[in-house]
Amino acid sequence: MKRIVFPVGAFVIALLAPTRNPVVSAGPPVHEVQVVAKKFTFEPATIEVTAGEAVRLVIHSDDTTHGFAIKKLKVNVIVQKGGQPVTAEFTAPPPGRYEIACSEFCGLGHHGMKAALVSVAPPAGGPSSRR
Repeated sequence: MKRIVFPVGAFVIALLAPTRNPVVSAGPPVHEVQVVAKKFTFEPATIEVTAGEAVRLVIHSDDTTHGFAIKKLKVNVIVQKGGQPVTAEFTAPPPGRYEIACSEFCGLGHHGMKAALVSVAPPAGGPSSRR
């Protein structure tokens, strides 16, 4: 009777090897918005989101160091001049208008550097169609 020898190492490697079709969990979609900070504005000046959705703001500066703050949501990040974009992630708040302000002194027009996050109620019976 011949014995078939199967190396244990090969079995372990086969178990640990990545699969060709990994399962990716499809969580809720994220509403991502690119934001540019520059003297003395944010673009876009109004960001519209749907209450309850996941939001990701990717903010970068075109000129100098700026702050990006939404006080009511406790969001406050510093955006460095020429640096990598900064990300702020949060769940969209209840419907309403939330002020965005520059929180890092950036020059004489600093106090007027404002924008708005506008959160709207989700449409009846379905997810947001805005993406």
